[in-house]
Amino acid sequence: MRSAAWLNKNDQFAPGKELFRSKRRFSVWAYALSHSQLLLRARTTTDDGRRQPRIDILFKPVDAMKTRMDYDGLVLRCATTEERERILGQTNRTADNQVFIIESGETVDYVVARAVGWQEDDQQDREPSALAFFVPATDPTRLLPSDSPTSWSAVQAAQIPD
Repeated sequence: MRSAAWLNKNDQFAPGKELFRSKRRFSVWAYALSHSQLLLRARTTTDDGRRQPRIDILFKPVDAMKTRMDYDGLVLRCATTEERERILGQTNRTADNQVFIIESGETVDYVVARAVGWQEDDQQDREPSALAFFVPATDPTRLLPSDSPTSWSAVQAAQIPD
């Protein structure tokens, strides 16, 4: 593991405080409604094929959010007092949660949650996050064991009409 942080105490969140910054490209990697978890991930391979550490950012439990699918670089910060009041009012949420602002270029999005954490590690893109458990639905071969009588190819073939 290279670096990690988990923030869930009120004294860790000051209005406008920058929590995390990266020039890397992040994508919404997983969202689980049942556990109210949102995972953003920076992949391990650059456009020119270089290997770099994987970075996961996890929000939980998520109460409301406005996000894009991809961010080309991002700054994660606590909402200012005015942003917090406006977003909580618009989303009809309680003041028990933190309001996290995600800035990327001209884009300003938010996540209303109780905690946020991130981890940089040397795992592969499709490996599970160390921060939270998600069913790896992005890779069907992980859902169907290789010794299963029903292979992934058979499932695909069954879905194709004659």
